[in-house]
Parts: sequence; structure tokens; C-alpha cells
Amino acid sequence: MAVERRLTWLRRVLLVKFLVTILVWGLPALLGPPSLLALLGVPIPEDPVYLRLFGGAATAWGVAYYYAYKNPVRNVAILKAGLVDNALPTLLILFLGLTARISSVFMWLSAVLTGLFFISFLLLMPREEQPVARPGAT
Repeated sequence: MAVERRLTWLRRVLLVKFLVTILVWGLPALLGPPSLLALLGVPIPEDPVYLRLFGGAATAWGVAYYYAYKNPVRNVAILKAGLVDNALPTLLILFLGLTARISSVFMWLSAVLTGLFFISFLLLMPREEQPVARPGAT
């Protein structure tokens, strides 16, 4: 696939990743009422502080994906970290699904999405990072 075409597809994937990360995972976990989370089948701990912290971290990742969307070549480090950000939840949900019986459709859908994002990043990621221009450098 030509470089420009690959970057176009990567930007599309990053736009979807940005929106899903903010609107599906980040803000609901950060601010969502327990009734919404229960409707999605998300287990709500007695003390929701870790769920809210996850929501904050996911929202921060969403902001990072927005910057990668704006310039994927300059922000390839975000994509490299995004490989881990997407692989770990996919593997964890698959492992827990096989050993602890995850029944939440929301969790399984999340595993599918993060797996697809991982594969997309792996295939579409620019091969080298664009250097950042330093003021006053010649």
C-alpha cells in the first residue's frame, strides 16, 4: 500500500479510536452514573475510585490519539505506545473470558475493538518518526 494511502487509512482509524476512547470508555468510566455502567454490563466495584481513575486515564489516551490523528508521522511514538494500550486489554479480556467467564457483551466488544485497533496500528503505522524542528537549529 502506498505511503499516502496508508496514512489516510491510519488517520481514519485514529479518528475512530479517538472517538471510541473518549465517548465509549473514558467519559462513561470517569463521569457515568452507576446505572449507565450497569446497563453496559460493566462491573462496578464497591469503591469506584479505580474505575474513575481508569476513566481519567482513558480520556487522557483519547487526547493523545487526537494528536496522533492530527499528525501521525510526527506522533508515531503515540502509535507505538498505542500498540501496548490496545494489546493488553485484548489479551486480558480474552484470558479472563477463558478462565473467569466474562459475560458482558460490552467487554467482549471492547476486546474486539482493541484487537482491531492493535492490528490497524501495526499495519498502518509510519515506519519512522518525523524529527521535530528545534527553534534556532540549523
